[in-house]
Amino acid sequence: MKTVKRHASILLVVIMLSTLFLGLVGCQKGEVAENAGSNQQSNPSEGAKISVTDMRGKTIELDKPAEKIVCLLNSGLNDLYMLGAADKVVGIDEWTYTNEKTWNILSKIDSRIAKKEIPAVDSNMEKIISLNPDVVIIWANDTEKIDALEGNGIKVVGIQVNNFEEVYTKLNIIAELVGKEDRAEEITKYTTDTLKSISDKTSALADTDKKTGIFVWGATKLDLAGNKSTGHSILELCGVKDSASDITEEHFVAKMEDVIQWNPDAVLMWNITDLDPQDYFDDSQWSGVTAIKNKDVYEIPDDMTFYCDMWTVKYIYAAQYFAKCVYPDIFTDVDMDSFRNNMMTELYGKTID
Repeated sequence: MKTVKRHASILLVVIMLSTLFLGLVGCQKGEVAENAGSNQQSNPSEGAKISVTDMRGKTIELDKPAEKIVCLLNSGLNDLYMLGAADKVVGIDEWTYTNEKTWNILSKIDSRIAKKEIPAVDSNMEKIISLNPDVVIIWANDTEKIDALEGNGIKVVGIQVNNFEEVYTKLNIIAELVGKEDRAEEITKYTTDTLKSISDKTSALADTDKKTGIFVWGATKLDLAGNKSTGHSILELCGVKDSASDITEEHFVAKMEDVIQWNPDAVLMWNITDLDPQDYFDDSQWSGVTAIKNKDVYEIPDDMTFYCDMWTVKYIYAAQYFAKCVYPDIFTDVDMDSFRNNMMTELYGKTID
């Protein structure tokens, strides 16, 4: 009888221990499941679908953020570098390699560019197809190439940049493609804060102290920016009243008599191969214009064109450069070398010697 009781007691203990063990295991499984659910919420699935509307108004859908991109515009390539998505690039435009200044600087950012390991595939449709890209980024007006790509089942994002607002539209579209929207917001905040630091100073000027000016695209001294041009926007950003603001065109060829009538205080020039400030000083037709008399003619320097890219957010460098040229007394605290280095650190994560 004692033996039976002893066996019953042992059996009871075993049952109780088993129940306790199963309860603990169940709790642990519950905790693991809860933690897994928490991780899924904080780290969205990499397979999340992407839907992007490009600048043609066309919606492009991807099963997940793009992993293989052919980018046929250099400004878009720069956006990808700024967004931290350089590793997604499998093909680029030929201009990136053939423009020496651009290639030299990007070579210091990406060793693949330095070694020309990323294929330049502008017009090589077979090569583009062989790369099997998730998407091709291309100028929206390159309709023939777009039709050929889409006809071969390749997804295309069309880009067009006519003003600085569209610079940010382009950046945001590309950011959506690679799942880098947060980084795009950081870039936008940095650039808008920088532009505000310029306008805070120029807006404090009395209206009578604000200079008038024209923006020259070249190739001639009279090839100017109208009010639909980024050149017009640069004038505004650096606190200069556009003498040609009534011209509702992107680019136009002015008449000399109009320039004489406008009598601009400053002439701002894009970097133009066959034209420089001295050409204005040497031209007797311009000798009576205030900007020429006061030597207020300023051109983007040869070695600064990469940093002044009007088709990316780097246009902020051009705005600061010209603002300092036109109003040196209110920008004495701005050193352009330091400005450039800070801009490159903010946008690309490194300075370039």
